[in-house]
Amino acid sequence: MKINAWSVMPVQHRNLDPEWHYAGRDVPNLQGVRVALSAGQVMGEGYAPFLPHLNTTPKELMAEARKIAAALLGAKTSDLAACLMRLGPCSQVSNAARSAVEMALLDLCARGADISVATLLGGTHRPVKVLRIIPVKSPACMAEIATSLVGEGYTALKLKATGEMEVDVARVAAVRAAVGFDVSLIVDANQAYDRVTAVGFEAALKSYKVWAIEQPVPADDPAVLAYLRHHATTRLEADEGLFHASDVDRLLSANAADGLCLKLARGGGILPARDMAITAANRNVYARIGTAFGGPLVAIATATLAAVCPVLGAAECAEFTHFDDEDHLWPVIENGVLMPPDGVGFGQYRLTPWAGDWHK
Repeated sequence: MKINAWSVMPVQHRNLDPEWHYAGRDVPNLQGVRVALSAGQVMGEGYAPFLPHLNTTPKELMAEARKIAAALLGAKTSDLAACLMRLGPCSQVSNAARSAVEMALLDLCARGADISVATLLGGTHRPVKVLRIIPVKSPACMAEIATSLVGEGYTALKLKATGEMEVDVARVAAVRAAVGFDVSLIVDANQAYDRVTAVGFEAALKSYKVWAIEQPVPADDPAVLAYLRHHATTRLEADEGLFHASDVDRLLSANAADGLCLKLARGGGILPARDMAITAANRNVYARIGTAFGGPLVAIATATLAAVCPVLGAAECAEFTHFDDEDHLWPVIENGVLMPPDGVGFGQYRLTPWAGDWHK
């Protein structure tokens, strides 16, 4: 089959918690892009969120997605390698759009072959332990949310931090007191600390036994994270700044992190993220599946990484639960474990017809 049409449309997911806050900004709504590719009667679908550190505007995200999707017209779905070449290289400005088109492409090719994407890529679907993210709120409110989530069966949580050490430590302390030590905690400061204060922050968290601290310092200089790692006993994860294989090489060469946090929109898609994970594993650095912001589709697609590359820790593939999406069926989460849906492609089930304009 040949790809004979493409469609790109904007989408906005309403956050069911309108006061969801992290990295200095509120997220009452999440804008993004949906991409569809067709070959005959078969359609594949992809999605990427708009994130300010990846694209200047949602309009630019849309334009980049259209450009990449249009390049696939006429490509044979039976030749995945040739299709992937048409996506172009990874780069900071194109990666979110690239990931959405790659998602649609993999979904289309797998559906055309009547297999899952995991099988298409040589892997096997498996249940994925997931965590829930608790946004920046007061210590008492974060502890209340944590208690509720653990009551739902989650055994891993990620707490957002702000760089204000006293209140950040109070947030972790309140959550730990509420949920006990059987629940894994990751603390994500989104680059809010500097070289000196990060050392103090890591030391202050030792008694709370957090599983990892994610990107506590600015990502543009791996030497700063390497300095912190030299002084730390807690796992340190790199997150922001990993747009290309060369970024991973630079980080690993500096011995700057114990782990990488993989994200499809930032890294350019499933296959580039897989390659990052394999590169890291060869250097004894683990990879963990990072945030899949948006509806069910991106969560299911991101969870596919667990089927095709080495990963460690709880995956951030449950955030669809606080974004509205009336177009797709939610996957099942049981006791903090995402159960990959059966079926071809990514296994997602669309509840409504595709509404975008098609281009041939």
